[in-house]
Amino acid sequence: MKAIKNILIVLIIILLIGIFAVLGFSYFSKTNIDSLNTQLDSNNKELQKIQAENEQLQKQAESSYLEYKNASGRLAFLGAGTGKIAYLTFDDGPTYQYTPKILQTLKEKGACATWFCLANTKQYQYINLDILPEIEAAGSAVGIHDWDQDSSYSYYKGSVDNYFTSDFNKAKEAIEAKLNHEVKIMRFAGGSSTIGFYNKANKTALPIEVLNRGYQYFDWNVTGLDSSSELFVNGATPTQRIVQEVLNGAKKFAESNSPINILLHDTAGKSTTPDAVGPIIDGLKEMGYTFKVCDYDTPGFYQMALF
Repeated sequence: MKAIKNILIVLIIILLIGIFAVLGFSYFSKTNIDSLNTQLDSNNKELQKIQAENEQLQKQAESSYLEYKNASGRLAFLGAGTGKIAYLTFDDGPTYQYTPKILQTLKEKGACATWFCLANTKQYQYINLDILPEIEAAGSAVGIHDWDQDSSYSYYKGSVDNYFTSDFNKAKEAIEAKLNHEVKIMRFAGGSSTIGFYNKANKTALPIEVLNRGYQYFDWNVTGLDSSSELFVNGATPTQRIVQEVLNGAKKFAESNSPINILLHDTAGKSTTPDAVGPIIDGLKEMGYTFKVCDYDTPGFYQMALF
């Protein structure tokens, strides 16, 4: 009996130890869980604080970025006084007929240019996107213009997103497919100041969105007026008139030691423009200008302020 009694005592002791162990474990577990929950709450609050600070910093960075782009773009347009750099640009090409001749002249004169390209080759059968790699190989540059210029720039009339989906993205895809690399520069059809004529809501919203999406756009401050029908003789602006317009426009910027962005066209019917390129380059060199291509970091020569 005594042995059984001892066994019972041992079992009772073991049972009590188990009960205390369970109770202790529960207590400590609850304490740990409470501690973990407190720490988690603290971490969540810290995370929310950091996220808010990050969002604020991003807004400040975006604001500073737009302010910088706006300021540099407007200064370039008005005359920045930062040196005699000439950015020779051609809209609406490249073409089978005229681009090779322009490239040859650039080679002979030791100059370069930037093409802002159309891309709908089915509609514009004079467009030759196959020559884009040759343009870059020659030291010139390629940018995006648009997919379709018909219907009076109808893509400006809708939403900002509509501009990208209906026109810009199509042109970008076609151009990049020929070059096998991303293109980060562009020019609005008609220049950025044209947008508000078709849709006031997009006047600055669209240029700002282009910048926010990681592109640089370019207007101009000198033009050869080779697309001004009132100057046409036999369907085109005379070569000498194009040369005269560019050099006269460049002269005032040369006086302030400022860069220029020159608008010309490489498109159907502009038969006199290729002949003007050589004399334009010669005249600008006499003024002390050197030539560069447009790239993402080049000032945009904005015709209007963004805000």
